[in-house]
Amino acid sequence: MIELESKKQQSGGANLMKRALFFSFLIIFSIMVFTINLEKSKELFLYYIQNFDNPSDEFLLTVKKSIDKDLLLYRFYKIALVGSVEKTDVTKKVGDYLNVIYKQTISKDYNEQLARAMFFSYLESSLERKKFEPSFIKSSPNFNQFFNKYQSKVIFASRNFISDLFAKHLGAKIDLPHDIAAPYYTYEFKYTPKFNQPEFLDEIKILLNNEEIKSKFNEYLGEIKKHPDRLSYYINRYTSLMQRNIIKDISNLKNHFSEYFAKLPPKKTNFWWIRWIIYVLIILIFFKSRKWNYVILTISIVEILYLFLAFDVLSNTDATIYGLIAFFALIASIFITLKNKKIFDIIIVSLLVLSFFIPAFSTKDLLMKNQKEFQNSIYFDELTSDVLKDKYSRFSNIITNLLTIVNSSINNTESIVNRIKINLNEIDKNVKTAEYKSIENFDNRIKDFKSLKDELSNYVIEEDINKSQFKRAEKDLEKFSNKIAKLSSEKFEKLFVSELKRRLNLEEIAPSVRKLEKIISNTKDKNSLKIYFYKTKFGIITFVLITIGLFLYTLKNKNYFIWIIASILSSILMLITPINYIVQFGVPMLKLNYTFTIPTLFIISILILFNSLKSLPKKG
Repeated sequence: MIELESKKQQSGGANLMKRALFFSFLIIFSIMVFTINLEKSKELFLYYIQNFDNPSDEFLLTVKKSIDKDLLLYRFYKIALVGSVEKTDVTKKVGDYLNVIYKQTISKDYNEQLARAMFFSYLESSLERKKFEPSFIKSSPNFNQFFNKYQSKVIFASRNFISDLFAKHLGAKIDLPHDIAAPYYTYEFKYTPKFNQPEFLDEIKILLNNEEIKSKFNEYLGEIKKHPDRLSYYINRYTSLMQRNIIKDISNLKNHFSEYFAKLPPKKTNFWWIRWIIYVLIILIFFKSRKWNYVILTISIVEILYLFLAFDVLSNTDATIYGLIAFFALIASIFITLKNKKIFDIIIVSLLVLSFFIPAFSTKDLLMKNQKEFQNSIYFDELTSDVLKDKYSRFSNIITNLLTIVNSSINNTESIVNRIKINLNEIDKNVKTAEYKSIENFDNRIKDFKSLKDELSNYVIEEDINKSQFKRAEKDLEKFSNKIAKLSSEKFEKLFVSELKRRLNLEEIAPSVRKLEKIISNTKDKNSLKIYFYKTKFGIITFVLITIGLFLYTLKNKNYFIWIIASILSSILMLITPINYIVQFGVPMLKLNYTFTIPTLFIISILILFNSLKSLPKKG
């Protein structure tokens, strides 16, 4: 049994060695022979990572500026105009936002293309706070866009080469730099050479050395020569069959590229997780002595340091943990305050709840008319496409609904007029006869005119429904137009009106279009936009500090003091311009200047501090 186990282990080890050697062989081959030189791509990739924060070359400057400003404004305006839910056939993610830049920076050099695709995948993983690993890379839209294009070109070039190679072996006079071990024939037939992609000759050379491709080429060559009168047709047919083997070989590279690049970036270390172990140890140490104040004090100091030094407001993990802590601390404080019925505590809790509805800042930086550079950026075009032209957009849905109602009304009106005409013509013919007007024909006359009455009644009911539905749809479009006019720029408004006229090009709906144009021209732009504390980095940190401090304060635990002092410091940092505005998870924070502030959180912290100092015992 032991001998058997030993053999199994040796066999398993041998298989692992074979896989490792095979992988190494492919990597070396791709480095040495393929159009893509992995060593060169690696150097470029690492250069991009190392110099991204302080860029000097044009590519990195473009990417840095686009991500730090234009992307953030694009996401802000998109959310402000149509909401955060992506109503598209494919839900957009961070990689799709970055793909807008990637498409504008594609290089003609394949080594540079690969390095940039991997760099954008790396940025995507960093922004999403995810590991840069093979599975993530393979799902990245930027890497997939590069690889699919590269793969299709290699396949197309290889297919053309294989076709020419079949023709050459059958007797066509074609010069090709690579050959395959197969018999030659001397048939005479018309054939136009197809291969014209010399940049992929290295890849083709590798493919021609593949034993399976050699075998299939010889097999299919034997089949083609059986049809000397239709050689061109069968060359095309069997070249298509060869393509399957080519695709299989090329697609393996996707795994090799992703595994190779996943190992390159420097690993980031974060030792803050150790604090959870320290907390457990401290609780165990003081468990018997019940000195909980020391435990709370130690945890408080470490957590406050973490919030100031390492708290990641854009991390789903941090946001969830501290969001839940703050929420439960606030709820508990409210219940304790209502139970104790202390006026000061009730005022503080009320102010804290009201702070969610009182804007902390007012800024002009978010107004589109003040963002001239953004209006000339690629993300402005993306915003226009998403808001005005996308078939799933809010605007498109309203327009579609409006046109459906209008067309229904037009069709109903035309239809009833035609039916009434037919009925009246029939009655007009009948009324000329004495028989129709006879006293014995009351029932038929009543029936004819009752039918007309029913037709008209049904039409009126349907048109009432159409009218109310149209008014609602028109109201929605007016609200949307009003929002566009208040928030966007003159350039965006012109594009909106142009799209409006293009879509609503029916003469019957022209009055609505004129009304919407008046709304756009007469609505005044907003002078500034409101920002609430929970949309800023230090606003969130201050709120967490206050809620925990308030909770300890209501419990009469002395350690609340350190949290309140920390909240005052945080609220001061919150007021320092520029503020860090949170647009959404997955993109960086946007730096903004503000023109006006209502420092509610700062006031709450100061009030708690003054009340604490007031209640301290006086000497003497």
